[in-house]
Amino acid sequence: MTTMTQTAPLVRVDGVTKRFGSGDKEMVALSGLNLEVREGEFLSLLGPSGCGKSTALNIMGGLLEATEGTVTFSGEQLTEPNRHIGMMFQQAVMFPWRTTLENVLLPVEIFGEKKKDFIPKAEELLEMVGIKDFRDSYPWQLSGGMQQRAALCRVLLHDPKLLLLDEPCGALDEFTRESMNQELLRLQDYAKSTAVLVTHNITEAVFMSDRVAVMSARPGRLVDIIEVPFDRPRRPDLQTTNDFIKLVAKARQMLELQ
Repeated sequence: MTTMTQTAPLVRVDGVTKRFGSGDKEMVALSGLNLEVREGEFLSLLGPSGCGKSTALNIMGGLLEATEGTVTFSGEQLTEPNRHIGMMFQQAVMFPWRTTLENVLLPVEIFGEKKKDFIPKAEELLEMVGIKDFRDSYPWQLSGGMQQRAALCRVLLHDPKLLLLDEPCGALDEFTRESMNQELLRLQDYAKSTAVLVTHNITEAVFMSDRVAVMSARPGRLVDIIEVPFDRPRRPDLQTTNDFIKLVAKARQMLELQ
């Protein structure tokens, strides 16, 4: 079994506020968000729909600029997308004219690298998630869960230091979602990456995470951090234990008080 060791933060979010629009139409999505993400941990941003979780994730990925405040990644201020940060979204975003393998190799083309150098790694990842036999299939021939597995392989192809996961299992059925969550945990451990997951599913947040950052309703701010003490690897039957149920109840109570 493995447990978290505390190290210097890989990501630091300092006083981040994000406003959209102006005047009477201004909407404050985030207000003074402060957060640290430890290297090697799995952290969840948990909060009600519309609380700014995805906005925070996009700012941490360099896709959005904060109105106020700063984000640092590996000790340097983040102002644009970084190749050491991988992002995975609720939809797999597979190009329909490309095979599974070609979709996984897409970042290689974007970075102007040689595809042949990355084919073995891509095939290894596809085998790890159980879809190597579908390497030459097209997206329409894959289930939603298979497409998300391919998208995960694409994100991991360049060994990102940070994985930003925006409800990647939100569109899947419950059984497939549980299976995909297991894959996420296994591959995060394989890649030795740090992961931040956006979710409004309390059970999912507690099961997946080393820490859960509970956010308020909009404008989003950090309410509290819940430390999750369970060792890894984690099995689904953990969710039936009294300690797990108590932690889920604690998180739910925090959300209900907002």
